[in-house]
Amino acid sequence: MNKNIIIFIFFCVLINNSFSGIDIYVQAIKSGKRIDLGISKFITKDLEAFKAAQQIQEVVKNDLMFTRLFNVVEPGWQYIPNKVVSEKWQQYGIEVVVCGEVKIEDGKYVLIGSLYDVASTEKIYEERFSSNDLRFVSHLFSDNIVKVFTGEYGIATTQIIFVNDTSGYKEIYKMDYDGYNIKQLTNDKSINIYPRVSPDGKKITYTTYKYGNPDLYIMDINGLNKQPLSTYQGLNVTANWSFCGEKLVLTMTKGKHSPNLYILDINTKVLKKLTYGDIIDVAGFFSPNNREIVFISNRSGKPQMYISSLDGFNIKHLPTNGYTSSPVWSSKGDKIVFTMETSRNMFDIFIYDIVKSEYYRLTHSEGSNESPFFSPDGRFIVFVSNRNGKWELFTMFIDGSNQRRIRELKGNCYYPCWGPRRI
Repeated sequence: MNKNIIIFIFFCVLINNSFSGIDIYVQAIKSGKRIDLGISKFITKDLEAFKAAQQIQEVVKNDLMFTRLFNVVEPGWQYIPNKVVSEKWQQYGIEVVVCGEVKIEDGKYVLIGSLYDVASTEKIYEERFSSNDLRFVSHLFSDNIVKVFTGEYGIATTQIIFVNDTSGYKEIYKMDYDGYNIKQLTNDKSINIYPRVSPDGKKITYTTYKYGNPDLYIMDINGLNKQPLSTYQGLNVTANWSFCGEKLVLTMTKGKHSPNLYILDINTKVLKKLTYGDIIDVAGFFSPNNREIVFISNRSGKPQMYISSLDGFNIKHLPTNGYTSSPVWSSKGDKIVFTMETSRNMFDIFIYDIVKSEYYRLTHSEGSNESPFFSPDGRFIVFVSNRNGKWELFTMFIDGSNQRRIRELKGNCYYPCWGPRRI
């Protein structure tokens, strides 16, 4: 046999052997099997970082449990990649071990995160992360673990933007996806509603009544540099970004006209009317390919969902049984989450499957459940519910399972939006 062919075959064998383990795990997750993931005790050689190592380990564990991709086991001791130790970990059913070494360098938390295949004791992944935010460095590692197994980053570094009335006014806030690091972004002592984050995570649009009229404004993600976008007399509301980040679809009345949909180009500020007539068209939301818009209209006699092309033509009705509102298109493009009235003045959340042309229910009359919004990966939904006597933020899996309050907050929460990953 030719010598070059022999070398090539040997190289292929090495490559296949190197990646066969992780390929098996990836295929397992794609087939719906959860990986049995062990969390080793995170270590440090720096006494100053001892407590930080424990905290980072806890955050990573909670992130991974939230993903619903893994069965997480935490034996409570350090994993060492040798046969004797691995056999003990295998007794817990663990297939892959998450390890971490924590340092503090120049005031920053440094995490060297790694993954080991228990059966072979081979290291299958390692990366170094650094941040002055302990929780953020933990979330970075968690997101990368998800990417190793699925090919897509997790959502642990994402934030949720929402409205809260603790101050007696409706102001805009943001917090990490797990409820930590809450920050107030507006202090207008007025009504601010419907915040929406740009696809790059740098800007937030919102409607404010600060100057008497419901005007559309934009600000930086940190709450600075507030600027007007649309201040026509009348409604300038329910603005949603295109997935490319170049356009907004919003509802306007321009004085005494009926509410219609308009497309606003962010860069040129050119405004284009999308729908016409005395009917009410509101709550437009772009499809992921930026070619269509789902919206709510009363043109059939009651508020229902419709899909339109960007020129306002090819309007298709998505029939449901009741009063519908708040449609949001998944980043995957195959589903729309929305709310529908299920009893007088009480709403529940539903998913419309575009491929199957059918919808199914996610919440079941535990109070009123409203304002749903997909996570960036399309696997989770944030929403508000008054099931506990006031409006609070909840998350759930896309099938409606694991509904849980994000955290207890003072006041009422409204209009949540799930922002993109931060890097």
